[in-house]
Amino acid sequence: MKLNIPFNSPNIFNNEKSNINKVSILNSYSANGYFTKKCEMFLKQKLKTKEALLVNSCTSALEMCAILLNIKKGDQIIMPSFTFVSSANAFVLRGGVPVFVDIDPETCNIDVNKIKSSINKKTKAILVVHYAGISCDMESIQRIAKKHKLFVIEDMAHAILSSYKKKPLGSIGDLATLSFHETKNIHCGEGGALLINNPTFINRSKILRDKGTNRDLFNKKIV
Repeated sequence: MKLNIPFNSPNIFNNEKSNINKVSILNSYSANGYFTKKCEMFLKQKLKTKEALLVNSCTSALEMCAILLNIKKGDQIIMPSFTFVSSANAFVLRGGVPVFVDIDPETCNIDVNKIKSSINKKTKAILVVHYAGISCDMESIQRIAKKHKLFVIEDMAHAILSSYKKKPLGSIGDLATLSFHETKNIHCGEGGALLINNPTFINRSKILRDKGTNRDLFNKKIV
């Protein structure tokens, strides 16, 4: 007997009638509007990040990370060998070279003990993937990154509201990315977010999100 097992079956809750009415009153539901800002505030408060920006996918958030880190041809980014293609593609598109490190079979997360041997003068960042909501050993990873002056990116596509030693995932690295694809814990078909903890990236990340314009400063009547 042949069984077809679906890859995923997203739950849909139809109990947000007040929000649907709100969209009608606002007469707008485009990006960076009322609900975008509410969602970004929720992420900032719950995940304790300095900034949160909604984007169209986790892939786009990862590509923004590559641009923010000024990845150039030959720059190396350490990442787990067990991950989705976007983790690597985002940096390859900028000329970067993914350096794959094996995983711990107990957690399916990057094996911290194998990171050090992969670091050289071309290494620019360590990208970790919190697989299935299970946190990587962030304390050890942060210690390695600090010693070698490397950036840390948390790919937490399916680890929203998970934590490491009571710290929300996404609040530890310089940057972090979230996914709201329908296979994830919280979903909207497609969608993602860029989380920022290193304040030097905040202003530029908003310009990137707004296609190279300073819309955020304009809306705040600063320019």
